[in-house]
Amino acid sequence: MAGVIFSQTLPVQAASGEDAMKLWYEQPATEWTKALPIGNGRLGAMVYGGVQLEQLQLNEETLWSGGPHCYDNPEAYSHLSNVRKLLRAGEYIQAEDEAQKMMGIPVKQMAYQPLGDMLLMFPQGEKTSGYRRELDLATAVSTVSYSIGSSFGGVNFTRKTFASNPDNAIVMRLESSRKGQLSFDLLLTSPHDVTSTVLAGDKLLMTGQVGPRKERGLIGPWEGEGMKFAAQVKVVAEGGTVTEQGDKISVRDANAVTLVYVAATSFVDWQDISADPIERVNAQLADVEGKSYDELYQRHIEDYAPLFDRVSLDLGGANAEPDLPTDERLKLVAEGASDPLLAEQIFQYGRYLMIAGSRPGSQPLNLQGIWNGTVNPPWCSKYTININIQMNYWVAEVCNLSELHEPLLRMVEELQAPGALTAKTHYNADGWMTHHNTDLWRGTAPVDGAQWGMWPSGGAWLCQHLWEHYLYTGDVEYLQWAYPIMKGSAEFFLSDGVLIENENGFLITSPSISPEHSHGGTTKDGLSIGRAGTSLCEGPTMDQQILRDLFANCIQASEILNIDESFRADVAETRAQLQPMIIGRHGQLQEWMADWDNPDDPHSHVSHLYGLYPSAQINPADTPELFDAARTSLIQRGADDGWPGAWRISLWARVGDGNRAFDMLNNYVAHGLTDNLLNGGRVFQIDANFGATAGIAEMLLQSHNGVINLLPALPGAWPDGSVKGLRARGGFEVDMAWKDGVLTEATIRSLNGNPLVVRYGEILVEKELSKGDVFNWDDK
Repeated sequence: MAGVIFSQTLPVQAASGEDAMKLWYEQPATEWTKALPIGNGRLGAMVYGGVQLEQLQLNEETLWSGGPHCYDNPEAYSHLSNVRKLLRAGEYIQAEDEAQKMMGIPVKQMAYQPLGDMLLMFPQGEKTSGYRRELDLATAVSTVSYSIGSSFGGVNFTRKTFASNPDNAIVMRLESSRKGQLSFDLLLTSPHDVTSTVLAGDKLLMTGQVGPRKERGLIGPWEGEGMKFAAQVKVVAEGGTVTEQGDKISVRDANAVTLVYVAATSFVDWQDISADPIERVNAQLADVEGKSYDELYQRHIEDYAPLFDRVSLDLGGANAEPDLPTDERLKLVAEGASDPLLAEQIFQYGRYLMIAGSRPGSQPLNLQGIWNGTVNPPWCSKYTININIQMNYWVAEVCNLSELHEPLLRMVEELQAPGALTAKTHYNADGWMTHHNTDLWRGTAPVDGAQWGMWPSGGAWLCQHLWEHYLYTGDVEYLQWAYPIMKGSAEFFLSDGVLIENENGFLITSPSISPEHSHGGTTKDGLSIGRAGTSLCEGPTMDQQILRDLFANCIQASEILNIDESFRADVAETRAQLQPMIIGRHGQLQEWMADWDNPDDPHSHVSHLYGLYPSAQINPADTPELFDAARTSLIQRGADDGWPGAWRISLWARVGDGNRAFDMLNNYVAHGLTDNLLNGGRVFQIDANFGATAGIAEMLLQSHNGVINLLPALPGAWPDGSVKGLRARGGFEVDMAWKDGVLTEATIRSLNGNPLVVRYGEILVEKELSKGDVFNWDDK
C-alpha cells in the first residue's frame, strides 16, 4: 500500500524463552536515558549499573513543588461573556487576549520532583570483562554482572535490584564469587537542601525539604511550607565491616551485602502535607526487619509475577537473533529492519511500566510515570489531561491490569471538590469540571495560557475512564461509586449558560480549543487572523464528541442503576441538540465548526479523531461517511513518533489497516525510543510507551459497540503468532493464535455471563454464555 514502508526482518535464530523478556546491554548507562527503570507504584529508581560508581536516581511519587493551593481566578467569570462575544464576531486574537484574564493564579502549576540519588562508590580496580546489564521484564529485577581480574584468579560480581510493592522498599543485593571482595562507600544525595546522618552504624538517613519553585521569575503563592521528605537505607553485610564515615557508610571486605532503601514525604492528601516523613521511613524499615534477602525477593516475585504473567504475546520473537543487545536492536530497526522480538518487548514494557508505576492507593502515572531526574522537567512532569494521561491508562483494561487503573479513577473522584469550585468561580455553573492540566494539588483552573488552557472538557474525558472500567468489569457496585462523579461532570455542561447555541441552533462549548492546535482561522470578513498560535474558538469537534460519550454513559448508567429518570431525560434532550460532526471541503472530518483544516499540516494532535479512538462513535457500520472522512483526516495528518505516533497506531487499527498501524509502530514510534526503550525522541514522556502497548493490543483485538473483533488489523509483518490473556469489553478474556495471517484458534472465557458477539473477518457468531463458560472458535 502506498506510504507504508515494509521492513527487512532481522536474522533468524532461536532465542531462548528465558531471555525473551530481558532488556540487556554490554556497558553501563552514562546518562539518564540509558538507565533502567524500576518501581513499586510509589518509589521509582533509574539504575545506571556502573562499575566504579553505581547510581540509582530516586523518586517518590508525592514529592512535588508547591503545596495545597486553589488556582481559581475570582475575576474569571467577569470576562466570560466578552470572550464569547469576540469569538462569535470572529475576533479570535482579541478573544484570546481577553481569555488570558481568565487564567488560574498562578498561571503555571507545580512540578514533580526528583528525590535524589543513592551512590555506591567502589574502589578503582582492574579492567572488567564480561559486563552485562539487564532488566528482566518477567521478574522486574535489574541485574548487573561483570568480572575483574584474570580468568583463573578473577572475581565475578553481581548486583540485583528490585522495587518491592509488598515491602514498600527498593532492595539491592551485592554478591561476589569469592569471600571478602565487596568494598564500597554508600552515599545519599539530593538536588534539594538535605541533611544526611548515619544511625546505629548501619543506616543512612537523609532528610530534606522542597523549596519554593521558581520559573521565569514566578514564585507560587501557595500557603505554608514546601514538601518535607526523608530517605533511609539499611546496610546488611555478611562478613567484613560496616562503619560510619561522616555522612556516608563504608563497607569493607564483605562476602555479600543487602541494601534496603525506603523513602517518604509529608504528603497526606492534596489538602494536607502534615505527615512526619521520618516516622514513616522508620516504620517502613521496621516492617522489613528480620526478613532475609531471599524472603524479600520471593515476596516481590509473588506480588509481581501474577500481574505480568496474565498476558503473553508471540509475534515470532522466538526466532529472532538472540545475541543482540537491546540498543543494537534499536539501531537496526532505525535502519529499516523489522524485529518481532523487540515488538513483543515494547508491548510487555508498557505493561511492566504500568505495574511498576501505578498500584492501588498510589498516585496516577504522570507525564513521566514516576521517573524524573530534574527539578524543572518538561511540562513540569504533571498530569496533562487533553490526551497524555488518558493514553497512559489505555493499557490498563485491555492488557489485563484492571486494578492498576485505580489511581487514575481515584484522582477523578478527588478532582470533584476543586473542580466544583472552578465551575462556580469561572463559569457560575453547577457540577464540576477541569481544564487541560492538573497536578498533585488537584488544580482545575485553566493554566499555561489561553491558547493551551482554555479547554473545559478535561473532566468529561476523564469520566470516560470511569465508564470504560465498568464496561470491562461489569462491576455494578463500582458503578454506584462512579456514576455520581460522571453525573457531576454532566451537570456542569447542563448548567445554564455553559453550552451555548451556535448560529445553526446547535449546542456547543465556548470558549474552547481543539487541544494545542492553532486553527489558522479567518475573521468574519474572510481575512487571516494573522497571529500564529491562535487556537481559541467555539465548539471544536472533540468537545462535542466527548460530550456525546459523557451524556450517553450517564444515560446508560442511570438505566442500569434504575435511578435519576428525570436527569436522564434532560441529558438525552441536551445530547440530541449537540452540534453534529461535519465533513469538510477536503473530504476530511472537520476539526472545528469552520472548515479550517489544512491538508498540508501534519500536526501532532489529532483531537477530532477522538470519535474514532478511543471513542467508537465513528465506525464503518453506524457512520460510514464520517468513518471515511476520519480516515482522510488521518492520512492528511501524516506520521509522527512519540505519543502522536502511538495514538496513530490505534487509529489505524480502528480503520482496519494493520500495515499502516505497524508502520507507525516500527518506523516512527520505535525510532523515538531511547536505549532503555523509554519514549524520548524529543523529550522524555512516558505516554508513548503505553500508547504503543495499547496500539498493539488494538491491532489484535477490538471490542467496542458490543462486538469482539478478532485480529481486526493484523499486519503482514506478523504472519504467525499468538496472544493470551487480553481482556474485552463485556467481561471476556481472549486467547488467539494465527498462522500465515489466518486465525487458527481462539478461546474466549466469560467472566460475567454476558451474551457473546464475536467477529472474525466476515464471520459473526452470537452465543449465550454463563459466567465461567468457555467459547472455542472451532465450535462456532
